[in-house]
Formats: sequence, C-alpha cells, structure tokens
Amino acid sequence: MKKGVLLIALLIAGIGSAFSQVGSVTQAQSLYIYNFSRLIQWPAGNQTGDFVIGVVGDDALYKSLLTYVANKKVGTQPIAVKKFDSPESVSRCHIIYVGNSKVSAFDAVVERLRGSNSLIITSKKGMVNMGSAIDFFMDQDKLKYVINTTNAEKYNLTVSKSLQDMAYRN
Repeated sequence: MKKGVLLIALLIAGIGSAFSQVGSVTQAQSLYIYNFSRLIQWPAGNQTGDFVIGVVGDDALYKSLLTYVANKKVGTQPIAVKKFDSPESVSRCHIIYVGNSKVSAFDAVVERLRGSNSLIITSKKGMVNMGSAIDFFMDQDKLKYVINTTNAEKYNLTVSKSLQDMAYRN
C-alpha cells in the first residue's frame, strides 16, 4: 500500500513539470482528477458501485476524462464520467468539477450536493474560500492546485497527507 501511495505521489509531483509533454491543461487536469480519486478517502458507504466523476460546464474536460479514465478503477469501483448541463441536473458524484463557464452557478451546485460526500473542484482562483475543496491554477506554464481540507472534511472526505504536501502553498 505504501509503495502504491508513493508511486501516485511521484506521478502527481511530476504532472506540473510534465505539463508541456501532456499537451494541454485539460489533459493534465484529467490526470490530476484521477490521482485525486486515489488519494482521498470516501466514507465506507461510497465505496461500492460506480465511482462517479461529474463535470459541469467544461465539455473539453468531460471528453478528456472519458478517454483518460476508460477501463480504470478507483479501488474496486469502475469509474463513470457524467456531464451535467446545469446545476439543477447535478446528481450524486464522488468528484464534481465546476468549469469556469458555470462558476456563477457554483452556489447552486454546492446546494445540490449538500449532505453528499463529494469532492468539489474548480479552476477559478479563490473558490476554495467559497466552498470548493480544490482549485486548479496556472503558475509559469505549470498546472498547480490548492486544497482547502476543511471544505473536504465538510463532505466527510479525508485528504491524504501526501496530496496535501504536494499542494501549492503561498
């Protein structure tokens, strides 16, 4: 188990530096999201059935995730990627990404997920102060992320120490 976590940690650490090799921000975000799924602990009741990754407002990321996670699992759970066109259509997800085009509806998405065990991810600076657990951002052509563990804990999620250690700090 420790070797697996170390391997994942090394992969995530290399994502930022490998960004130019990955080819696009969207592909790098897909890789990050998949690795987040492996470095966060969901409550026992969320560890059966499909592991659902939802996307609101970012068609390119949705398509990239479909390709990247095809035939992959989180533990024993097959991964399903769902696209939501509006906050009203959001349903149970392990991970939900709210794209910049829908960030104005962020509060409505959060309200739909109240009482669930969902990791909320955005790409708009400062959204970790508004309720998201993880925000992506670019720093000198490298994709990085910040984590608000308090927001993750509100959804009964446990963020691994290695994921916290790799997050950007001011």
